[in-house]
This record gives sequence, C-alpha cells and structure tokens, in this order.
Amino acid sequence: MKKYKNISLFGLSIFCFLATLLVPIKISKGCGPYYNDFYGYSFLNPNIIDLEAPKAPYFAGFEKVFRQIKPTEDIQQKDNLTEWQERFCDGPRLLDLQYVIYKSPLSEMRRLKTLLKQKNGKLTGQLASNTFARHLQQNKCEEAVDYLIFAKRCEPHVVKGSSWNTPQRDTVTMQFLIKDGLKAFKKTKSHYFRLRYVYQLIRLAHYKKDYRQALDLYDDLMPKTDNDPSLIEDWILGHKAGALMGLGRNVEASYLYSKIFHNTPSKRASAYRSFSIKTDEEWLACLKLCQSDTERATLYALRANDPLSHGVEEMRAIYEIDPKNEHLELLLVREIQKLEKDLLGLDFNKKKSSNRRYFKIPRKGAGKNLLDLLQLVLEISDENKAETPDLWHIAEGYLELLGGDYYAAKKTLTPLKGSMATVVLEEQLDALIMVASIDGLDEVNTEMEDLIVDYEKTELFTKYPDFDKFIRDKLTQLYKEKEYYGKAFLEEFKLNQLKYFPQLEIIDELIAICQKENRSKLENEMVLKKDGITTIESDLWDMKGTYFLGQMQLESALEAFRQMPRKDRDDYGLFNPFREEFIDCINCRVIDTAGYNKTVILEQILELEYKAKADMEKGAAYYYQIGNALYNMTYFGYEWEVADYFRSGTSWGGLKSGEAVFAHGNAPYGNHETVNCSLPLYYYDKAFRLTQNNELGARAAFMAAKCQQNLYFTEKGSNYSIFGNDIPNIPDEYRQYFKILKDYYSNTAFYEEVVEECLYFEKYAARL
Repeated sequence: MKKYKNISLFGLSIFCFLATLLVPIKISKGCGPYYNDFYGYSFLNPNIIDLEAPKAPYFAGFEKVFRQIKPTEDIQQKDNLTEWQERFCDGPRLLDLQYVIYKSPLSEMRRLKTLLKQKNGKLTGQLASNTFARHLQQNKCEEAVDYLIFAKRCEPHVVKGSSWNTPQRDTVTMQFLIKDGLKAFKKTKSHYFRLRYVYQLIRLAHYKKDYRQALDLYDDLMPKTDNDPSLIEDWILGHKAGALMGLGRNVEASYLYSKIFHNTPSKRASAYRSFSIKTDEEWLACLKLCQSDTERATLYALRANDPLSHGVEEMRAIYEIDPKNEHLELLLVREIQKLEKDLLGLDFNKKKSSNRRYFKIPRKGAGKNLLDLLQLVLEISDENKAETPDLWHIAEGYLELLGGDYYAAKKTLTPLKGSMATVVLEEQLDALIMVASIDGLDEVNTEMEDLIVDYEKTELFTKYPDFDKFIRDKLTQLYKEKEYYGKAFLEEFKLNQLKYFPQLEIIDELIAICQKENRSKLENEMVLKKDGITTIESDLWDMKGTYFLGQMQLESALEAFRQMPRKDRDDYGLFNPFREEFIDCINCRVIDTAGYNKTVILEQILELEYKAKADMEKGAAYYYQIGNALYNMTYFGYEWEVADYFRSGTSWGGLKSGEAVFAHGNAPYGNHETVNCSLPLYYYDKAFRLTQNNELGARAAFMAAKCQQNLYFTEKGSNYSIFGNDIPNIPDEYRQYFKILKDYYSNTAFYEEVVEECLYFEKYAARL
C-alpha cells in the first residue's frame, strides 16, 4: 500500500470548488479571453448503472447524475418530516408538519403552549387549519411543544455559515441553552423527544467548539435513551464525529463518517466531504474499527475517491470482501470514464495539446491504470460472481479498445450481441462495437465512406452525441494522412470558413468531387446542397476566382469565374467598382442600382486595357478607370467584397511587414486581406504619364499617392489608422506622387478640391 499524502475528501471538495474558479483561460487573439474546455469523447451510457442508487452521485461521476442530486437540506428536511409523521401515526399532513417545525415563529409555538393549558382555547392564524397543530392541542402534547420551543430557541445559534464566513457564536447563550436542555431532558418521559434533546445539546456544544463537552454529553445522555431506531441517531453521530475531528481524533471520526455515509442519505454529502485519512497507519487503524464486511467495503469505496488513491486496488479489496457490493459497478464506471478521457481517440483528438497543457490529460500512468483495471475486469468477468456480469463482459472489450487493440475489442464484444440482460446494456454493447469499428478505420475508399453514412443514420448515432465529433475527427486524421485535404477540411470545418483565405489545393479537390459521376454517400453529403441535387461547385469556382482576384491575378480569376454557369454568376454579388472615390471610409459603401457580377467586371477591365492599347489618345482615361476598379476592390476600397469575403478592422492593427494574412478565430488558415496596391498603382502611373489632361493627371497622381502610401504601410508595418486624418511619419520615397501633385498640379480644380476634402493631404501639402 502506497503512502498517503494528506488524503482528505473534504480537501478534495475544496479543491474541486477552487478548480471552478481556476478554469484555464487562454488569451484569444480577438476580443478577449475565452474558457478552454476539455475536449474528448465518451460513449458510456449513464443508465448502465442504477442512477437512483443512493450512492451513485458520489462514485459514478456522470454530469447527468449530479444534476439530479437534490440539495442536502431538502433530503434532510423530507426525511425528518417523514419520521415525525410516522411517530404521530401518519395523521398530520407533511406540509402542516413542515410549517410548524421549520417555518412557524417561536412566538407562535409559545402561544400554542398556552392554549394547551386552556380548556376552550382556539387556534388562530395559520395554525387554525394546521392538522399537526390541532393534533398537538387536542392531545395535550406538552412534551412535543416544549421540544419544538427549545429547538427554535437553538436554531439561530447553529447556523452553518459559508466556507468563507463563519458566524460569530454567542457561546454564553449557547451554554445557557445547554443547561435548559439538560433540565428538559431529565423531565421528558418520551424517549423519542429525549433523543432529539440529545441532538440539540450535542449540536450546540459542537457549534460552540467545545468538543470535549459534546463527547461528554454523548457519553452521558445516549445510554439514557431507549428509542426505536431513528435517523436522529445518525445525525447525533455526525456531531460526535465532528467533535472527534475537532480534537484531532480523525481515525475514529472517519470511521463514524463512513457509517453515516452508508446509512443516512440526508447526511451522506457532509459525511463524504468530512471523511479524512492521512496516513497508512491511520487507514489500518480505521479498518480495525470496522465491525462488518459492509463497513470495510464502504471504507474502501470512500478511499477510492481520493485523487491519490489507486481505484483498482480499492475495487479489488471490495470484490474480495463482497463480489456483489453496490459500490463495485459504480467505481468500475467511474474508472472507465477517466480512462476514456485519457485514451479514447488520443491519436486524432484535435485538442489533445490543450488537454495536456490545461488539464494534464492523459494522466501520468494512464496506460498502467488501464492494464491494472483490465486485469481485474478479466478476473471478475471469468468468475461471474458480480451483481451484473454483463457489465463486466462489456467493460473487458471497451478497455481493450481504449488500449488501442480494436481487433481484440471487436472479438470480445461482437459475440455478446443478443445476450445482454437488459435493453440498456444491449444498446451500450452496440454503441461500443460501432466505436471500435470507427476507431479501427485505416483505409479511404467508397466502402468506408458509405459505412460512415450508414452509421450516421442509425438511432445510436443520435443517442450518443459524441459520435458526430468522434467520426469527424477520425476522418479528418485519416484524410490528411492519405492527402485528401479537401475532404479533411469539410470534416473539420464548414465550407464558409475557407472563404477567409481560400486554398487552391482544397478547392480543386472539392471541384473534382462535384464533377465525379459516381460519388460515395459521404461525398454526396459533402458537396450536395439542401435540395439534394445542386452541388457546391459554383461556390467553389467563385471562391477560386475570388482568391485570384485577392492576389490581383486577373486573367486566372476570370478563367475561374467563367467555369461557373451563367445563371449562377449574379448569385455571388453585383458591384460597380469603377466609380471614383477619393476619401477612404471603412463604413461608406454606396450600393449602386446598376451593378455587375464579378465575371463582367473582369471582362470590362480586360476590355478597357485592350482599348487603352488600341487608342493612345484615350488610353490614359482607360488606365485610370482600371486603376479605380482595382483600387476599389482592395481592402481600402468601397467594393472590397469583389476580391474578398471578409474584411476586419482589427487586421490593420496587427499588420506586420509584408503580411496580408491575419489571425482570426474562425479562420483555419487565417484571414487574407487584399492590401497590396501595386497593381492599381501601376495603372494610375500609366494614366498619369500618358494623359495630356491636367485634371486627369491630378486625379491619377493623387490616387497613385494613396497607393504608394498604402504600400508603405503594408511593406513596413504601421499602427497608423488609414482612415484617420493625422499625418503619419512616412519617408519621402513613399511621398513621390504627393510631391508631383503639389509641384505640377497645384493650379487644377481637383487640387483645390482634394486639399479641402482630404485633411491629411492638406497638412502634408502645407509642410512642403
């Protein structure tokens, strides 16, 4: 047996609470921090164990179970009221008992005591119709009313408080109450109420931290009660355990807590938290206190929940004591659940790095834990003595699967089909066989893809939500290994996420799938739209053309757009990038009523270039129009959507030298922005050099100056706002066209207009 290191379930509960406050937070590149959740898969059906079992919440670990737990106070109150009702021959209604015992004020109970001494006294207020109050009055139950008055006097002094704020105790008054309670105890004839007085007295001593007095009261008073079995005895035992713990006698205390945990649902949570064994010596001493195998099994079960404990050791010990013990199967499920987190899908889990970094999963020694558990499961499965043998047979196959032996897992699980004792276990078996089949896939072919679609259509697939991400992650890994990057992308992401930065290799592969005559079922799922007929091929051609436009490769872009059927081309937007706009404004887009699709825009640009070469006299104006169209399609222009799908204002702030791809939370390959103004600058420069018209020359020079300024920002990097009016500190070699505009075109109408409208140019011109 390994050495303990301050093992305490109370400490564990505190750690779990703190862990909720210390959830790993990863700083995002977007707007702020985001919580980094564990990412894994689970295919255990919570219903394979009895979720109604009293101890299920403490050992099973299923979130579903924990959501079903009622607050301890509710359980305690219900059990207490039920016992009161039984003691009064089931006469009073529970709600009436609840009002008198838990809600009525002390003054009301004192008035009731007065009425007991009157011959014709009448109950008033809420007590008038209360069946319990009427019973107490009619039967002159003075001892019951005296006890209720005393309990209500004690209640304000035994408030628990929070973990962070212990209330100030009035120990003097509490001691007076103890004296009054002792007097009442001696006068009371009913052993049931004598027992309840003992509870109140020991509770008072415990809360005022006079632990010695609490134990003395227990030793003195408990032998003087002769009551039928009552839940109050375990409540008293809990305060005795607390007093022992307060005096450092945690072995005796932990033994008592284990008994309470086993016997009393209403005190199970507090007993579970309070159980504390710190060394091997204490553990052996605690075991010696046990008076039955049931008590010993409970101790092992409690110890199994410590994070430093080896669950398999405790399970083996419990099995040797009692093969059908209720704790065994709960612990089995919990241990498998932990191994699921460690090992299931580890090869292809897309967040395994963050799991390791933030959650230390897989745990150190997870492989050994699996082998140890598998050995125990094999032994128990072979002996067939467990409460639910089928569960252990299934566990054997699942552990083989978690160990990576898919062949052995299917060989173990498949012969079990049709032999399970319950529908739930049969379904669990089918689910795990499917998991093994998926996890063992290693080929990419039509047969495999059709099998996946068949799985997705089963009822099992919808019942186990993790099947979807399990299949997707497995296929993503498999496709990447076989270099099917298009399919891998669609398993991991949505098609729209490719628009941030289209990848030609992925697009071409998906186009080829769209054009296949005999697609697999899975390929159809990938490329067919909701109508079940139309494919995503036009979307892909638009994406490919837009990619080339973003790179300013006009001919390649046009070739891609022309592959799209004419009837689809208008579906991807109508634009007019030929309009003049001299002031960049990120939110100033004007929607033209007469727009062109992307194919027409490129055809017009190429036609303008042809005209410019054919007609030297008008060439400058044509080149200027081309420059406008191309500039307006960049990040800086009002028709940026022609060459891009997504423009982010945060991109500019993160601009580094020469980069046009920026990190974005929803973009697998980053977000590409069309920031390169070299091609528009080329056409503006040609227009400026060819024109004989000063006004056109001024316009071309100004737009060339803007392109040159943007090139400085994109080549050198800057935090300067492109949409502001401040004068950035830009070297003169990037101000050549501004200088030309001032030196040669200062007498044009356009010059006066631009100086008035463009504040940063006005300031620049003033300092030259």
